[in-house]
Amino acid sequence: MYKIIATDMDGTLFNERSVISPYSREVFRSAYDKGYKIVIATGRHHDDARRIVEDGLGIEAYKISANGASIYTPNDIRIAYHPIEEDLVRKLVALETPKEVYIHLYMGDKWYCDKDDIDSRIHQAMTGFMYEITDYKTFDSFNDCTKMCFIARDEEGIKYMERTVEEMKDDRLSFFFTMARCFEAMDHKADKALALNEVIKAEGIDKSEVIAFGDGMNDLNMLRLAGKGLVMGNAVEELKKSLPKCQIIEPNSQDSVARYIEKHLL
Repeated sequence: MYKIIATDMDGTLFNERSVISPYSREVFRSAYDKGYKIVIATGRHHDDARRIVEDGLGIEAYKISANGASIYTPNDIRIAYHPIEEDLVRKLVALETPKEVYIHLYMGDKWYCDKDDIDSRIHQAMTGFMYEITDYKTFDSFNDCTKMCFIARDEEGIKYMERTVEEMKDDRLSFFFTMARCFEAMDHKADKALALNEVIKAEGIDKSEVIAFGDGMNDLNMLRLAGKGLVMGNAVEELKKSLPKCQIIEPNSQDSVARYIEKHLL
């Protein structure tokens, strides 16, 4: 029997409009009322994740944010925190980037971007949590940065990011592409699976009692850790190929996470 339901947000619990549907909200509330522990595991900022849980789901849940850089309990107590070491952030923000590469940075309770990335705004329909445009050269310190995200809007930008991943390799960094046009940098201890394992230990259960849903390569280890990992139909092909034994369900546009929970767990 499963006791924890862990889910990614974008491309998974969120529908194609980047919101949680009323149906999904109702199913998760029913699961919560039945005693399931809910874990939201996202690449988003903690404040963004908190608003999603409170406003989008209307329940208490564990919040794994910035791909595992921080973990918060259902009553919003931080139990783990893994910021990127400051010298690495300085190297990354000092890189000369092509015009169509946007550098996003989570630092403290703020989300920054080096220029106005209009396409990123559409993903904030649920919470309204938004970045501030800033010049990173004006920052005195980068000692509270949990994630950097490089988003390319053209082919030149993608090639630049591929080169950067190779050139900036460091044992203290975790680098991976979450989408074809987006790669993210975190501390090497920031991982959804490691974070989910902390929740498992806190709840005193076995990993076999966890069911998890995801669509991106940042979900890979979490899906491997869970007793049952489910891959979204809209997931990146690399994830599907990496998890050949995992069941593939319908895409996020069909409220597939909620439909699976209602059919098999409620």
